[in-house]
Amino acid sequence: MVCYISSLLGTAKEFAIGIRGHWGIENRLHWVKDVVFKEDSSTIRMGNAPANLSITRAIALNIIRRNSYASITIAHRFLSHDIDKLLALVE
Repeated sequence: MVCYISSLLGTAKEFAIGIRGHWGIENRLHWVKDVVFKEDSSTIRMGNAPANLSITRAIALNIIRRNSYASITIAHRFLSHDIDKLLALVE
C-alpha cells in the first residue's frame, strides 16, 4: 500500500493524474537510464563528469526515441559501437 500526504486540495482523479505522471517520468527516463545505460553502476563520481554523462545519456535516449526505434535496448546495442550511425540520426 502506498500513501501520499499533501496540502493540495483536489479530487482523487486529480491526484491520480499527478501520481501517474510522476511514475510515467520514472519509467520512461530514470528506469531506462539505469537499466539500459547502467547509470547507477557508473564509477565516475568526481566533479561535473557524472552530470555531464547523465545529460549525454538523456540526449542519446531522446535521439533514439525521436527516430522511432521499437526497443531502446536494441537501438542501444545497434548504435553504441558506431558513432557514425548515431550521428546520422541527428542530421
